[in-house]
Amino acid sequence: MAYAERLSKTKGLIILHPLLVTLILLASYPITHSIPTEFWYIILTSFIAAILLLLLQQWFDEPVILYLLFLLDIPLIGLMIHYTGGLESMFPLLYLLLIILSSIYLYRRGAYIIALSAAAFFIALLLVEARGSTYPIRVVMYRFYIFTLLFLLTAIMSGVLSARYQRRTEEAKRLRLTTEEIIKNLPSGIITVDDRGDVIYTNITEGSIRSKVYMHISKFLKHTDTPSSIELKIAKRYYVFSCARIYNSKAALGVLQDLTNFRRLQEASRISKQTKLLAELGGSLAHEIRNPLSSIKGSLEVIRETEKKKNVLPFIDMAIKESSRLNDIVTDFLNFAQFTPIKRNRVAISEVISEALIDTMRGAAQKELEIRRKDNNFFVLADLNKLKSSFTNILNNAYEVSKRGHVIEIRSYKNKREGIVEFRDSGDGIPKKYLKKIFFPFFTTKKGGTGLGLAITKNIIEAHHGKIEVKSKSGKGTTFIVRLPLA
Repeated sequence: MAYAERLSKTKGLIILHPLLVTLILLASYPITHSIPTEFWYIILTSFIAAILLLLLQQWFDEPVILYLLFLLDIPLIGLMIHYTGGLESMFPLLYLLLIILSSIYLYRRGAYIIALSAAAFFIALLLVEARGSTYPIRVVMYRFYIFTLLFLLTAIMSGVLSARYQRRTEEAKRLRLTTEEIIKNLPSGIITVDDRGDVIYTNITEGSIRSKVYMHISKFLKHTDTPSSIELKIAKRYYVFSCARIYNSKAALGVLQDLTNFRRLQEASRISKQTKLLAELGGSLAHEIRNPLSSIKGSLEVIRETEKKKNVLPFIDMAIKESSRLNDIVTDFLNFAQFTPIKRNRVAISEVISEALIDTMRGAAQKELEIRRKDNNFFVLADLNKLKSSFTNILNNAYEVSKRGHVIEIRSYKNKREGIVEFRDSGDGIPKKYLKKIFFPFFTTKKGGTGLGLAITKNIIEAHHGKIEVKSKSGKGTTFIVRLPLA
């Protein structure tokens, strides 16, 4: 039984206690006679005791309050016995009621304690009542024996029953808690509706999704032609809701599952397959284009050497330049198509960064930039040339967006089972609307760019079972973060 529920019942018992005492005393005396003053004292005492116990609830635990209540009842019943006939009173039977109540609230142990306390107090009361009376001591002891036997038998019987009740209650509580915990922590939503349309149980929070599933399950329970499963789309999330009739079609159970992540995985898989197909197609086309392109470029160079007319040379130079540019595009196509590492070795990440920096500085226009490195070296299993190429692409971008006096920071460190490399530039940053597109093939904001550089970088890093992400703010630069599994 929950603590709040037990506490509420204890409070109710304390409030009911003086009312019950009042009813017993007033009902036990003939209505035609005036109520003895002593009865009013007993009633007043019971009310004062109830008020004190209600106040003590703030400082003491529930079992302590219950023991105080039942132990106070023992002398209170003794006063009732004294003023209603003493040895001839039938109020000792109230001790049986007290023992039964104690077994309900305090179980077997409480029943035994109250029964023994009542027996001890009762023999003392009988000895006091026997003084000055004509009853022989044999009758007094006989009366004590009978009532004490009743007290103990009542305690034993009620204690056994209360122990069984306690076990069943605890088992039911454990089962209820286990079932509730399982249902609450299920990744699926549950709703159960009866044939009157009342919700018996649900862990689906209030909102449009709950309203829709409630309407469908209610319709499903009443109409046999209603489909047992439907798909829902609410606030850019996808759900499937399945229903089944239970309890001889008097109720229905519905299960709501969120398929949003599954749909996203499907979409990512579809895009990945299309990208791979495009890469393979691009690789095939690149091989077919490269051979005639080399022939065209070679022929133009021969013509340039033999043809010295000034009005023709600019056109020849332009054709050679465009042929070189076209050759670079074809090379990017090939790199994009061949994203699987050819060979892997255990390499130091600082070595990869150093070689990528050398390639970048060799190929880029001279700028007065500051390179800051903070290496916490680690090792990865990688194709050195491929991984270096991916880092070079990132550094080329950083170099292009940086201006004189800017800083490019490179930081490498380990985090649990992965190594991390961060490349940060001080450029103008990437607009927020482009952040999700920069790794897409053929997306570029640079004039004359192919849009394959970062796509190639992403393919290479993912082929090494790593991840790449980008963080950027306008006017505050861009940071590329590469995560790779440690060797």
